[in-house]
Amino acid sequence: MTWIRWWGLGAALALGAGAWGQSEFWGELRAGKYAVGFRTQYLQDVARSYDADYAPSGSSVVKKPRPILAAIWYPAAIRNDAVMEHSMVYRDYLRAVSLENRPVGGAADFAARLRRHTRDMSAEYMLGREFDKLTEQDRVAWEEIQATPVFAIRDASPAAGKFPVVIYHPGLGGTYEDNLVACEFLASRGYVVLSSAYQAADSSILNINGDLSTSNADLNFLLRHAASLPFADISKVAAMGHSYGAQAVLSWRAQPNSALDAVVFLDSTVAYTPLDEHAAFKASLERNRNSAVPVMLFADGRRGPHLDAFDAFLSFAPRYEVLVDGMEHNSFVSQGAVRKDEGVRRKYEAMCAAVATFLDGYLKGDAQALAALRNPAGAGALQMKYREPQRVLPTGAQIARLYTAEGPMNTGVLSSLVKSVEPEVVGEAADILDEEGRSREALGLLTWSVTVMPKSALLRAALAESVGKMGDKAGARKHYEQALTLLPEDHTLEAGEKAVLAKAIESAMIALRKN
Repeated sequence: MTWIRWWGLGAALALGAGAWGQSEFWGELRAGKYAVGFRTQYLQDVARSYDADYAPSGSSVVKKPRPILAAIWYPAAIRNDAVMEHSMVYRDYLRAVSLENRPVGGAADFAARLRRHTRDMSAEYMLGREFDKLTEQDRVAWEEIQATPVFAIRDASPAAGKFPVVIYHPGLGGTYEDNLVACEFLASRGYVVLSSAYQAADSSILNINGDLSTSNADLNFLLRHAASLPFADISKVAAMGHSYGAQAVLSWRAQPNSALDAVVFLDSTVAYTPLDEHAAFKASLERNRNSAVPVMLFADGRRGPHLDAFDAFLSFAPRYEVLVDGMEHNSFVSQGAVRKDEGVRRKYEAMCAAVATFLDGYLKGDAQALAALRNPAGAGALQMKYREPQRVLPTGAQIARLYTAEGPMNTGVLSSLVKSVEPEVVGEAADILDEEGRSREALGLLTWSVTVMPKSALLRAALAESVGKMGDKAGARKHYEQALTLLPEDHTLEAGEKAVLAKAIESAMIALRKN
């Protein structure tokens, strides 16, 4: 496939026509139809401990639950002049992690440390210096940033209804609100967005430290918390991450039985280096190569990203590879983009628009959004390549479940599935049923399957074995003989496999004669 241009920038930025003034951080990006509420809460993950290894000398170790900051942007009920008087400025995002939240379970020290850490990293992202090293001129700029209005309203009443969930994970140097424009924008478009600090398991530091197991546990915890929110619909869940956070959410997608319906991958560093250099991340992707969860990957085209490195791990997923023409790594989050030139800001805003369209397509079932993704028109700030997924082949367990749930008369779906797999997968399904003590259903599946795949010697031999287990020696012998007849022309088997199967059939027929 060839690279094709994203839709025109004007169209990308006209996704919504908010009736109220935008945050100064938003530039030309236009809000959706909802006001945006924001709230924070400190939670406890009692399944994990925190501070256990850092007791003062001579004192006993007291295990404390891991504190989790839950920051939530959500569609709000109203946005009028009266409510706007309670709108937030950027400083309120820093205050949101302060002691004013009254953290539970003795986490006050954690909250105080987290506020300082969030302030320090935000200053470094937005001004390029550590907070303690800001110049006098920098301090003036910092105060201006702190006083800048944002789009959210603290603790606003939620809009009526339930909304899809997006869980955000920042990168190693990031803070929970480092992509606040994207979080606010998605909430205005009808999404509940959750973020957190994702601090290291080692409580001596507040940084995100790149440990995938810690990130996965925090992401799972946030999703469970989302289930308690009356305005969140956890049947529709996406994850979005930047840098290491992109690795974390793609790793989370690969976990068995993942709840995710879509993933947004914002400029991870792995896109520019060999994947083998990121062993833990690569190993996490190996867990589930068959996942069909769609992915949108962003990268800077000028840095030569190797997005084809994901081919082996995303082959069954709809994949949207989006290149931005010259964008620094931290410009993929709002903290790194809002103080840059207009060109960078417009690219960031186009990125937000593309993400919203992707989520509309896969979390809201918007067919027009999917059509726009796959058939973009006109020149713009982004370039996209859509990769069609390979068909995900069913497993033996899936075929067994479908057969027992629907019965052999469901010839439409079941016949299509059986024809799409190797005969050994159907044999595996029969073995699963047999091991569950459902031998008659295993026999029924094989009896039906040989009518769908009449030239398979392997299936005929499996049927012979199943018939024999039911005590019908004559029937078993007949099916074994038919399997031997089919064997020379069975093109699903290699020569070596045919020899092995022939030997097994002959041994089984000898055993029948002896018994």
